Amino acid sequence: MMQKRWYWWSATLAIVGAVAAGAAWTGHAAPSAAEPSSNPKSVVVEKCLVVLIDKVDLSFERPGILGSIVVREGDEVKEGQLLATLKDDVAKATLAVAQAEAESDVEIRFAQKSGDLALVEHEKMQAANREKPKTVPDLEVKKAYLAYEKTVLEAEKATHSRKVHTLKRDEAQVQLDTYRILAPFEGFVTRVHLSKGGTVRQGDPVIELVSTKKVKVEGQVKVGDLATVRPGSKVSVKLDVAEAGSGAASRVFLGKIVFVDVKSIPVGHKIRVWAEVDNVDNALRSGLDATMTILPPSND
Repeated sequence: MMQKRWYWWSATLAIVGAVAAGAAWTGHAAPSAAEPSSNPKSVVVEKCLVVLIDKVDLSFERPGILGSIVVREGDEVKEGQLLATLKDDVAKATLAVAQAEAESDVEIRFAQKSGDLALVEHEKMQAANREKPKTVPDLEVKKAYLAYEKTVLEAEKATHSRKVHTLKRDEAQVQLDTYRILAPFEGFVTRVHLSKGGTVRQGDPVIELVSTKKVKVEGQVKVGDLATVRPGSKVSVKLDVAEAGSGAASRVFLGKIVFVDVKSIPVGHKIRVWAEVDNVDNALRSGLDATMTILPPSND
């Protein structure tokens, strides 16, 4: 009986040990479920379009006669540079008058001097009455003091008038500025619409100005690529070989994604994106096709 019991316990321990060993071997050989997936890849977007970012038709804020255009098509201009003017003789004369009125302080000084004189006269009347009462009637003394107060008010009025003249001068300067067109940014004159002496209506296009320092490269990506494509993602751009010309096909232009549309295009269910790219040597011309590679965030 004792021998059978010992045999049963030995067999049970042997089975438990075998099961534990099998489980340990299985756990060691099984692949980990937490292993990371493959890293996201770059997204290549073909048939992108190069578009200018800053392109404006400059015009005057008022009608008039075109006095001068100081640039020609093909000129490069700096921000704030004078480009064209209307005939502004009347506006300049108005500004000159307003400037003279704003600078003059004659009325203020005259009122101050008159006040000093009126105050002296009033004090003398009071002194005379102190030496001999009723030398000057009280009514005359009061009139003398009122004359002094009047000059004080005249000085305040003259000061106010000078402030108004200063504002009118500033207004005349603003009016004169509407006779000019200044470059809003550094750029390239691509077209001049009018000639000197022509009649200009308010809002008529006069000069077309573009900036070529940076361009926009537009394309479409798949919805599944949005994990990689996001504002700020870095990109590299190459012109298509057929349009790049000799030597330009191998050049790479760098930039970053600026816009990712919030809606998809019905055909193909793609998303419109565009990147802002540095236009080195003005090699990226508006209207050209290009290929854009969008780098994943880990490779930015």
